[in-house]
Amino acid sequence: MKVTFLPDRERLALVVQDIRVSRRAFPLAEIASRFLSREDLYLVKLELPPPAEGRERKTFLQCLACKRVFRSRSNAEAHLLRDHLDTFFSIEETEVEPPTGAFTCVARCGLSGTLLGPPNYHSYNEKIQELWSSRFAHMSKGDYLAHIETLRDEALVEQWKDSVRKKTTYRLKDVPEGHDAESMTRAEAQDWMQSKLNPLLRESPRCIVPGPQSRRFDDNALRAEVSAAWQKESRFPLTLLLALRPAFRHMGLHLFKVNARETFVTAIPPVPVDIATAPDIVRDIILFLKDHPGIPRQHVLDQLRPGEDQASTLAAELLLHLGNLVAAGGVIEYFDGTLALPRSGAVRQAAAASPSASVRKPGAADEPAEQASASTETAPLLSSVAPPAKDSPAAEAADLPPDDRPAVPHTPTTADIPIPTPVATSNEAVAPAPALTEADTQDVTPPEAEKVEAGS
Repeated sequence: MKVTFLPDRERLALVVQDIRVSRRAFPLAEIASRFLSREDLYLVKLELPPPAEGRERKTFLQCLACKRVFRSRSNAEAHLLRDHLDTFFSIEETEVEPPTGAFTCVARCGLSGTLLGPPNYHSYNEKIQELWSSRFAHMSKGDYLAHIETLRDEALVEQWKDSVRKKTTYRLKDVPEGHDAESMTRAEAQDWMQSKLNPLLRESPRCIVPGPQSRRFDDNALRAEVSAAWQKESRFPLTLLLALRPAFRHMGLHLFKVNARETFVTAIPPVPVDIATAPDIVRDIILFLKDHPGIPRQHVLDQLRPGEDQASTLAAELLLHLGNLVAAGGVIEYFDGTLALPRSGAVRQAAAASPSASVRKPGAADEPAEQASASTETAPLLSSVAPPAKDSPAAEAADLPPDDRPAVPHTPTTADIPIPTPVATSNEAVAPAPALTEADTQDVTPPEAEKVEAGS
């Protein structure tokens, strides 16, 4: 069986929005790891291999109501009868008088601990049938009956009496006009629902399961396979990376590598600045970052405008141009606020003929200080995502050719905080995450997802 992991569609769209608003670059491998850190952030795709020639292909059965997956039809049907009677019925509970009569013993299910009632009680056999069909249908009824024990315990008899004081009735939600819904017992409701099960199940060799349901398989072998795949993915999230790359590209983001090792994602494609035609203040910023990569905006301000208050016009002018360079891709700002230049010749031959990049104080900027300080980005919601260490598997497994590379390796700080619940921080429309709709659950695989990347 092939097990792959996909990001949750809604969370992915919000993460993309945060990346766009922040204008910063985030490590792809660590974003994938954060998606895997919580089961509500990812989906699991299961795919059975094609059968040998002449043999019938095996399939899964998936409950369309909750997306739970089964290998056995009997277990899938038992799940529907146990957990989804509310699809067709409204369920009501009423208080009734406790059973009367002489009860000297009570039967108990040895597997679940459920009290079944005294063997001489009128609904004893009905209770056994209900419990067996809903929870232990994978066993033969004879094997299940062997696990029932009879106990002579007055306290347990009283406990059973209290448990049957509440009577549950079931009434059909949709009844013909002019007719009243009849009250049914649970067994009667399940008998009625038997003929309605097929439309509630989907049979396929491939299915996509929500993260929480991927830990609740009734089949021990299936649960063990998915658990082993999750352990492998947690060491290095390869299948999530394969899904995130084309998804991010399809949603308008850009991927680049640092020293052909670590892959980062940003909303702004890195574009080297031609300093031959750039204003003096832009040339100073570019040449300074060429010699001092990996520093935050405040350090640039302190070095190029020493002693200037951030609210002054000279500082505001510098911060405004630096913010414009980040917005245009001439400078890359990483998730932790450090800055670096794109590679591919950001500083050209004209640098040799340009004025010295020493500290200077140009004239006052036309823009007020309030505008310049507003260009300084605040840390986005994904600022807690840290890239992997240089010797980690994530750093060694970046396999796509680079688009643009920053001039120097990035060495950010380490953080272990999971991706927080995203909050919309902009009115900008967010494109829906691709390849995760109900119609696509039959066909989406990482190789096919790469086709989306090639065409985007």
